[in-house]
Amino acid sequence: MLLLKGSSIIFLVLIISLGFEMGCQKKIAKTSKILYLAHEKDYLYTMNKDGSGGAILFKTDFEPQWPSWSPDGRKILFNTYNKEYSGIYYFNIEENYLKKVIIPRVADLPCWSSDGNNIAFMSDNEPGIMISTIKGDILKTIAGQGINGAYQNWSPSSDKLVFESGRDGNPEIYTINPLTGKQLNRLTNNELLDEWPSFSKDGLLIAWVRGVEGNKNIWVMNENGSDPRQVTNGVNIGDGFPSFSPDGSELVFQSTSENESTLINIIKIDGSGFRKIGEGFFPNWSPYLD
Repeated sequence: MLLLKGSSIIFLVLIISLGFEMGCQKKIAKTSKILYLAHEKDYLYTMNKDGSGGAILFKTDFEPQWPSWSPDGRKILFNTYNKEYSGIYYFNIEENYLKKVIIPRVADLPCWSSDGNNIAFMSDNEPGIMISTIKGDILKTIAGQGINGAYQNWSPSSDKLVFESGRDGNPEIYTINPLTGKQLNRLTNNELLDEWPSFSKDGLLIAWVRGVEGNKNIWVMNENGSDPRQVTNGVNIGDGFPSFSPDGSELVFQSTSENESTLINIIKIDGSGFRKIGEGFFPNWSPYLD
C-alpha cells in the first residue's frame, strides 16, 4: 500500500483541484459562429465573433439569400433568386449535402421553426405567410391580409412568429401564432419604417430596424412590444438584419455606406461595445455549437 504524507498530500490535492478546475472550464466553454454572404461570392462563410477564423462553409453555383442557422446549429436555410435554381434550400453541415425544398410556390424569405421540422416563407402566388414542412408540404397560410412584403422570424417556443407588414398602410412589427393563425398583435405604431424583426434565442426580446430610408437604427423591445429602446446611433444601418448572440447580450448586423463596402458589426444591446468585424451581407448568429 502506498502512503502519502506531508507535502506529498498537499501536492496531490493541488493536482486534483487543478484537474477538476480545468475539466469544469472545458465543460462550460461554448462557441458560436456568424454566418454571412461574402462580397462578390456565390458561397457562404462563417467567422468568429471577433472577426477571426473566416472560412468557407459551402460553395454554390448561385447566390444565396437570407441564410440562417437551424435551431440546433446543424443546418443552414436560405433561398436564391437565380432563375435556374430559384427556390429554398438547406445545407446539412454534418453530412455535407445540399437539398432543395420542393415547394409548389415561388418561395422567399424562409425561416426555421424552433424544432427545425417546418419553415415559414413568403410567396408571390398569394398574400400571407406560408407554413410548410422541410419536405415542402404546405400546411397553412396565415396573416394573409395585406401582408405587403413581410419578413418573419420564429420564436424558440414555436407559439409566435414575428413579422413586418404594411397591412395598416405603413411597415410595422406584428406577432401571430403560427400554429393557429390567430392572436395577431401589433407591436409598433408610428410613421417610421419598422422592419426586419428577429427574436432573441430565448424568445424574450425582439430586435428590429426603425427609421427612414438612408437613416435607420437597430432597436430592441420585449417580446410583447413593451420597453422599446434604440441600440445604434450614428451608424448607417440600411436594412441591418439584426441577429442575437446565443446569450442575448449582443447583436450582429450589417451597415452600408457610399464610401465603403457593406460591413458586419457587433454591438451590445445596451448600445455599448460597437465594433466592426468584417465585410459581407445577411449576418446571422448561430446558437451555441458545443
